[in-house]
Amino acid sequence: MGGMKLDTKPASDYPTPDLVQLLNLSFEDYLVPVRFEPSQFLTMLRKDNIDLDASRVLLADGEPSGTALIARRGTLRASRLAAMGVIKEMRGKSAGSWLMEGLIREARARGDREMVLEVIEQNEPAVRLYKKQGFQTVRRLISLIRRDAKPDPKNDLQEIDLREMGQFILRHGLPDLPWQLSGETIGLLGPPARAFKCGRAYIAISNPDVEHVVIWSLLVETEARGKGLAVGLLENIMANHAGKTWHVPALFPEELGRVFERAGFQREELSQWQMRLGL
Repeated sequence: MGGMKLDTKPASDYPTPDLVQLLNLSFEDYLVPVRFEPSQFLTMLRKDNIDLDASRVLLADGEPSGTALIARRGTLRASRLAAMGVIKEMRGKSAGSWLMEGLIREARARGDREMVLEVIEQNEPAVRLYKKQGFQTVRRLISLIRRDAKPDPKNDLQEIDLREMGQFILRHGLPDLPWQLSGETIGLLGPPARAFKCGRAYIAISNPDVEHVVIWSLLVETEARGKGLAVGLLENIMANHAGKTWHVPALFPEELGRVFERAGFQREELSQWQMRLGL
């Protein structure tokens, strides 16, 4: 790296405004627009269990030049690379590989058993970097959208606590869901996000009073599957909040996409790889 001296410091050494500014510089000209605001950053820290002591700021000749956010939780000692980027001037100089190698060493040293991440499938340099470090693909994650739901209000939706929704996901969801869709994460959501049930089907969504609504979880109790309950719940909640644009973020396992397509959703181009590294 041309004699450049690389080092890291814990992200906890830096005040929040400085971290947010560095994150935005690290994701400048990214494949998709990414911009953090302080309030959004603080919500992410709480919801995704970001450990600022384990997270790192990359230093190049002493100057902050990149960021890596590490999330940690659970008795299985899993960690997640929640975000990693370097400033434009450092790209193409192997700084990302150097930083990733250090993160893996530190995860092993603290006894973590696995590291997980999601990476945009179309971001080929990043995908190559993670594969070179030994990450294996778990599955493709897809995004979907629907804009044309018609009003048909029904009164059979029952609102439930988001913590209860998290427990249902832990009980009935896939055991290896992406971190942000796991029961632990959904259980930490708060208002204005909301959760509902209709019979034995459950859904968690972002604020339904705004134009764009994100679906964070959709599941049916294990014994009740195969009866169209998930599609029925989707149609029900969209009819109760007509005129909205409904988004399924690029975090949903591809094998679950058929349910949304049966409810009139269209698949979008953006997709991600869910990846895992055993430590």
